[in-house]
Amino acid sequence: MKTFQLKFMRNRALIRWLQLLNEFEKSPSCTLGELAKVTNSSTRTLINDIANLREYFHGAIVIHTAQIGYFFEEIDHDDYRKQKQALVKDEPIFMILESIFFNELRTLTDWSLILDLSEQALISYLKKIQHFLMPFDLQINTNPVSFVGSEIDIRKFFCLFYYESDINVNTLFPSIYVQDAVIEITDLLETRAFQSSSFSYFAYILYISVERSKRGFTVKPSALLSALVKKNELILNFKELKEIIRRYFHYDFPEEEAVYLLTCIICRRKINSASQSSEAFCQNYNLWPEIKQITADFYTQNKGNSFDEHKDLLWLESFFTVFKLRELLSPTMNVNIDDLNNFVKEKFADEYRKNRQFLLTYPLVKTLYSLDHLDDFCASLTLHMEAIMEENWGSRQTIAVIFEGNEYVCEYAESILRKYLSAHHDMYYPDSNELSHHYLEDKNISLLITNYSEYATEYLLDVETILLKSIPDAADWNRLLNRINPRILRLVVLDNT
Repeated sequence: MKTFQLKFMRNRALIRWLQLLNEFEKSPSCTLGELAKVTNSSTRTLINDIANLREYFHGAIVIHTAQIGYFFEEIDHDDYRKQKQALVKDEPIFMILESIFFNELRTLTDWSLILDLSEQALISYLKKIQHFLMPFDLQINTNPVSFVGSEIDIRKFFCLFYYESDINVNTLFPSIYVQDAVIEITDLLETRAFQSSSFSYFAYILYISVERSKRGFTVKPSALLSALVKKNELILNFKELKEIIRRYFHYDFPEEEAVYLLTCIICRRKINSASQSSEAFCQNYNLWPEIKQITADFYTQNKGNSFDEHKDLLWLESFFTVFKLRELLSPTMNVNIDDLNNFVKEKFADEYRKNRQFLLTYPLVKTLYSLDHLDDFCASLTLHMEAIMEENWGSRQTIAVIFEGNEYVCEYAESILRKYLSAHHDMYYPDSNELSHHYLEDKNISLLITNYSEYATEYLLDVETILLKSIPDAADWNRLLNRINPRILRLVVLDNT
């Protein structure tokens, strides 16, 4: 379960269980010291937790005792997943949030009786929750127990908690009616602006909008944002959109809700959408000349070996435009769950620090954007830039591949290279009678991959050579990946299991 959800939970033992399972899922082999650090607990408590996990998940997982600690193994993945999701069925936060979501509010006394907690214990628990609601500019009221804050901020919290966090038995899902409505709305709008958005995200945003607004909790987008949506004719078919909502959900959908819904959807963009789509998006929605300058200067700071700089700049301009549009709804619309920010800070530490410095010191950024959620801004920007680099950067190389030995080993190893390298590099597969100094020079070979040490020795001075084992293993492929794209090894490391 994600750290974001764990912060809101009350049962300390259950939190430790989920922390242990998270760690085992990341690294099946863990020492006692590593696990104790993760859970911030004593060795005695840890050993007891492991014993309880074995008992609860009996038949679904095995936790082996090893000389250095423990080794985790899944036996029945589906059963393990279902049992893990059921762990939190009695956690107070899920019941409280569901009541707030549907406006079925209860007093502190009522909740005390339902949860079998003293009112003092419940007050203490709600105070803990209050701390974690601060990034969303929300407060929790106790009479009745409810959220106090902007409706857009409340919806942002619900979206993160139910859509971006891990699924469990208490997760709220959009109904089949919501999904059918999304299909009709998408067909109605018939615009490329919606082709980048995730269907599930669209369904969740519509679900949250409908359930909240029909109970009287409506949003109030800014005049600038409403004018921008109308200018681009996103609600040109508002009457038809309203009719779809009425037919499925039996109430009148306000125009302000349509502005909110459509803004959320157009801001959900993918970098692999067509260049024309990104260009049209920037032309239609970037009202701020500063964004182009911010984009250009940020790109100059990070400039590398790109296949298509024009596309890079469009993707970056789209990002800064989306960030501004969401900010027009509310600054909290750009808040991330902790897990994402922590992931970026750990895996892309240098890039994160460099980008944070840019955002902090670049005058136009401070003029145009709120920096109240700087960590979220920086983490999103860093990950977006990493995606651009993976998608569109790199040096196209000319690679010669020659394997010797068992025919099936050779064809298997060559198949792996063809599948994962041929799309981005020029690949040659010379036979031994073709391979020569002249061949390497004539084909302009920059890298030779082989499992035959004689070739590595003979052509070492002509071209860089990667010598794999006669039967390549994970260490070989890691070494090759490191040579081709060292960035990928921050996230993907093969092993020999």
